[in-house]
Amino acid sequence: MVFEGRNKAYGAYVIRKETGRRYRRVMYVFLSILMVVLAFGASLGYVAYNKVQEMATEIQEEVKQLRPLEARDGFERKRVSAGRAVSRVITTPGGKTGAPVIVDEAVTSSPIGIDGPDDSKITPNDDLTDQDVHHNAGQTDLPVEGPQLTATQVVEEMPQFPGGLIALAKYLDDHIVFSGGAQRRGVRGIIEVSFVVQRDGSISDVRITKHLDDPLEHQIISVIQNMPKWKPGRRGGVPSPVMVTVPVWFNK
Repeated sequence: MVFEGRNKAYGAYVIRKETGRRYRRVMYVFLSILMVVLAFGASLGYVAYNKVQEMATEIQEEVKQLRPLEARDGFERKRVSAGRAVSRVITTPGGKTGAPVIVDEAVTSSPIGIDGPDDSKITPNDDLTDQDVHHNAGQTDLPVEGPQLTATQVVEEMPQFPGGLIALAKYLDDHIVFSGGAQRRGVRGIIEVSFVVQRDGSISDVRITKHLDDPLEHQIISVIQNMPKWKPGRRGGVPSPVMVTVPVWFNK
């Protein structure tokens, strides 16, 4: 109605008449571009997917070809153990700081038979006197018997490992190995070992007083027996044998 009776060959009439055609062209171009972009993205995704599948296949083939290392002839495969034991020395209340526990366990002797103590072999005290009445009836020239030395608890000076307790702990930690077998058996706890430091500083009478694992106990006994000489304990200013107890901790 607006262009009724007017020149329709040009101007706004032509523009309005071709508006719908232009919109359709723009829509077609947009759809074409969108389809191209989608097709390109799909092709890239397909290529990437195929590449990943190829890499996964190659990795699976390489994994199948892997096998455990085999020890060559002349070489020994060794297991590395972990959880080295750090030993600790028990101290008694009221004693010197860092002093080992001293256990009063004097060894007494008695005649032993096949099936136990043989009382028939015990000699009465009256029979122990000198019966040589013709030569020395008064027993005046017999030597005087001195006191018997046994491992004791009351000492003025404790025995000491060379370098002190820290050096003792390091020595035990360096020489006692918490083996892989013991770890697999689930061994956890304390093994107590006692021994006597003799007057010359040597070690004797090594024994386990708290048991935990036989292989570890044999190892501890061997290490203790091969320790360097200690500084002996003293009683009354004289070197005296002293029994010492040391706990060894095993924990992962």
